[in-house]
Amino acid sequence: MLANFFILLEKLFPLWPYHYICGMKIVGFYAVLFLGLALMGCDQDIDLTADWEDIPIVYGLLNEADTAHYIRVEKAFQDQNGNAFFSALEPDSIYYSEDVTVKLLNLTSGGFAILQRVDGAAEGYPRDGGDFAQEPNYLYKVHSSDFALNGADQVRFTLERGKGLPDVESECTVLRNLIPQGGLAPGSKINFPENQDVSFRWRAEEEARIFDLNLIIHYDEKVINAPDVTSHQLEWNLAKGLKRSGGSPSITAKVFGLNFYNFLADNIEVRSDVIRSLTSMDLVIKGGGAAIEQYITIALANTGITSAQEIPVYTNLSEGRGIFTSVVQTTIPDLILTSDSETLLKTLAVTADLNFQ
Repeated sequence: MLANFFILLEKLFPLWPYHYICGMKIVGFYAVLFLGLALMGCDQDIDLTADWEDIPIVYGLLNEADTAHYIRVEKAFQDQNGNAFFSALEPDSIYYSEDVTVKLLNLTSGGFAILQRVDGAAEGYPRDGGDFAQEPNYLYKVHSSDFALNGADQVRFTLERGKGLPDVESECTVLRNLIPQGGLAPGSKINFPENQDVSFRWRAEEEARIFDLNLIIHYDEKVINAPDVTSHQLEWNLAKGLKRSGGSPSITAKVFGLNFYNFLADNIEVRSDVIRSLTSMDLVIKGGGAAIEQYITIALANTGITSAQEIPVYTNLSEGRGIFTSVVQTTIPDLILTSDSETLLKTLAVTADLNFQ
């Protein structure tokens, strides 16, 4: 098994859920939410008892809206004595020395940056617990003020390892903003009819290939005859891994209206001493580039009882393993329910006991 292969950009942004890949708890860096569906097996092609070989591991997802860009650069390791778990706890086993150079070049604007190695923990992004060394959590960083990105820019990543080894390179197109359609705008109303589908539409340029759609639901709780009000939020995944249909720039996700009320019923405790109010909702649309689409397509084609014995691994690096691509996110805030949906929330059998007022 290739040790340290699927360690992705852990906990760089707190918006994304945790997943398990090859037994390692990871969270992605923006659109690695999509990678929660990813490979459910580990690479069997590399013999860890063979002679030592430098195998770079790179994960980076660029978003023009970020204030800083982080890229994880690591290496696979071999342990001739079979003590891979002990080696994994040694930072020298999974990280390159400070002699390597990580670069980004904006091929469109000519912008250039050498990334600084930082400890993610000191940046507020500690590494999750698991089989690998948690401290330090080395990442390579550049502030967006020092390396500006715009939608449709072409960007090249380069890892210079020295020691006569070839550079590791990859290129991606920075994704452009997603444009909500169909009247979706801050402060607008959403209707969830009991027996019909609800359609959410947005426009995406052709470079964006795969999408997730989440609804962040904000509500307040007040214990009867008590003064304090507590605020809560739930995140509902409306669509996951949604791909384009044909060449249209318009993307549509359909959700059965009753599912909204069932989600609330499944995630909020019934309490007769509490009254609740749904205060607002935020619709979050996330898009990923072609590399993420390919990564997931290969994963889904090789899982389950019909999967191959040896699972192929997608990478868009010139050497080693990993993904360098772009992601994008659009949030439509402060949505509210229509009056019809408010009535259903209070009266439907599945949610009546939740005491929404």
